[in-house]
Amino acid sequence: MSTGNAEQRFGQLVELIYDSVQDLSRIAPAMEMICREVGAIAGHYVHMDVESREVIASCVSNSDYQAGDLEYKEYYSQVDDRLGWLATGQVGEWRADHQRFDERFVRKSEIYNDFLFKYGGRHMVVGRIGERTTQSEAIAFLRPLGAEEYAETEYAFLRSLSPHLIRSATLRARMQTLERQQSASESVVAHLPYGTLWINAAGRIVSLNPQATAILAAGDGLSVRNDKLAVSEPADAERLQYALRMATAMEPRQGQWFAIARRKQSTPLLVSVIPATIPAALDPLCGGPFALLILQDMARQRVSRSAQLQVIYRLTPAETRLAEALLENDTIESYALKNDISRNTVRTHLASLFAKTGAKRQAELIRTLLASQPHVML
Repeated sequence: MSTGNAEQRFGQLVELIYDSVQDLSRIAPAMEMICREVGAIAGHYVHMDVESREVIASCVSNSDYQAGDLEYKEYYSQVDDRLGWLATGQVGEWRADHQRFDERFVRKSEIYNDFLFKYGGRHMVVGRIGERTTQSEAIAFLRPLGAEEYAETEYAFLRSLSPHLIRSATLRARMQTLERQQSASESVVAHLPYGTLWINAAGRIVSLNPQATAILAAGDGLSVRNDKLAVSEPADAERLQYALRMATAMEPRQGQWFAIARRKQSTPLLVSVIPATIPAALDPLCGGPFALLILQDMARQRVSRSAQLQVIYRLTPAETRLAEALLENDTIESYALKNDISRNTVRTHLASLFAKTGAKRQAELIRTLLASQPHVML
């Protein structure tokens, strides 16, 4: 990079790289800037599952090479005889193809003769910027036919970008994981006949499902004001505030349930306030600890206690069966005997219940589980 405005251009380039965390298409103008600095005709970003050779995501530095990107995704990724080399370099290391593949290999290679040469390219330098199990993220820069090999100054420039490219790939992977978790979490609760809300210690709503949105929109007994729950009746408001304080206290956290009177309907709204670990999909900067609120409209269909516990605490079938047994006053010994399993196995499931509910003792666990399923007969 030349003197003068070099630092300013480098800063703009780094900004584009981090913009790609939320919008992958921003990696294209970043690669175009890099191309100008290292004398490349094209940059190619590829995120691939190496075992299946499936291209998960890709883009090129400019629109002139979009057809080539599509060709690689649909065909050439499956026949690329350099893949073992491309996918095994150290993350952050920049390597040139001529260092690995001689002219005899190039003359016989379909990827060079039918693909790269067609787009006017020859020498390539590639850097891996991320890896996840069988997946690999890499960026390659292609020089035109007849051009000299990359110089050390150009390698040094690429190495100066490596920390930013790696960091952006790491952040992008984390964001994609959170988005998948959020989608899965929302799909689970979207069809349940009760509302669920995650609320932080300050009383602010962090997340809620469509059923909760509909209940709160009705404004009957419970509504939203400035991102916080608002209760119509003063006595009910006091009960809610007390329950939230107990559920979000550092130690010990306690759950409880109660009814909120409604003016438009004779049946009350049942509210369970449960100490909860924030789902991984939610932003940890929202200000925990958190409480999970379940809003149950008695006019709606109710689901079984087992189903409710599985959704709230993400219990396995074995953990759910043990939770049900404990709520029916079974002991560890009697449960093990009835189900023909060892007490050690039962204790393993019990330890998992403690971890998922945040309870420290069996009595606290039972209180927490009971609070998750209000039993009110009208």
